[in-house]
Amino acid sequence: MNTAHSVAPPRHPVGRHTHHLVILCLLAWLCLHGVAFTDFREFKLLLAPWSQVTLPPEKQYLYSSPWLAGLGRLVSTLLSPSLSYAALCALGLLLLASVLHKSFLREHGENEAWIAWLLLMATPLPMVWLQWIGKSDTYLLSAWLLMRLTNRPVIHAALAMVMVLCHRELALLILMMDVLLSRRLRPGTLVGALTGIGLMALYHHVVLEAAPMGRIAYATQDRWSIPLGNLSVWPAMLACSMSWFWITAIAFCRPGWRDAIVLLACMAVAAMTLDFTRVFGLLSMPWILDLLQRGVPAAAHAARTSRLWHAGIILLAIMPSAQLINFEVKGSRSLDNITMMLGAVHKTP
Repeated sequence: MNTAHSVAPPRHPVGRHTHHLVILCLLAWLCLHGVAFTDFREFKLLLAPWSQVTLPPEKQYLYSSPWLAGLGRLVSTLLSPSLSYAALCALGLLLLASVLHKSFLREHGENEAWIAWLLLMATPLPMVWLQWIGKSDTYLLSAWLLMRLTNRPVIHAALAMVMVLCHRELALLILMMDVLLSRRLRPGTLVGALTGIGLMALYHHVVLEAAPMGRIAYATQDRWSIPLGNLSVWPAMLACSMSWFWITAIAFCRPGWRDAIVLLACMAVAAMTLDFTRVFGLLSMPWILDLLQRGVPAAAHAARTSRLWHAGIILLAIMPSAQLINFEVKGSRSLDNITMMLGAVHKTP
């Protein structure tokens, strides 16, 4: 008597090969751009005893991001400042990659998680993570992603506090974007954010000798020249900010007003900063992941039912090179520099 045995279907090529394509995209991106580190000098200054910590006025906004310096004080008891800096940067990147992959596995499953990574490569986020190494952005996003993976209020409170200590302004804005998109405000998140704000005020007004200049004051000290300069070229800044990911955004944008409000808010805040692409990318991450929840299943279905997935080789060339456009507007002064270079070329006999 023959007994029928259920056999698990073979893993679809989409799930088996997509991670190779993601790795190739990342390698191509690194060959085009490499990596860039920042704020190492300020990191060493912040390791000094509290009574001796003095940053120059143009860098005092870093006092509003004490998380990395706090971890540095702990690690520097075992390692040199250079090794502490390198270790914390590497730990932040590894933590963000692992938490984000776990989030993709939970939302999309094993086969489609790598499709989410592939679509993410078309956004400015790879540039944000790899061109500003030394910022606390990786810890900020890791804490926010961990909040999405748990429902325990105590953990929400602790992670929200960590977010505020990583970057007070960006943390509060990311939490606001999350509330706007999910239409849900968790009490633990609110308590943790308020606790982080309280700790930050204690650090500024009690631990430090004098309250430092904040980010808003720094951005507006020169008659709003930074935001006015960005807004004067806002079509180019907006078009380049998301690069080829705008195709995904247009295809899977949620009907209604919420997406438009989120994008306008991200644009307005990023326009007040020198790091336009970085700030825009960080603030829009809740919106990007919300889009991926609708875009990844559609992309997986197209891959299974047609030969369209073979165009992934084209995406391998497009996605990393598309970041060249983002690179031109990484800082708000870059467009002015391009104009000056074009003028110099025009005047050359």
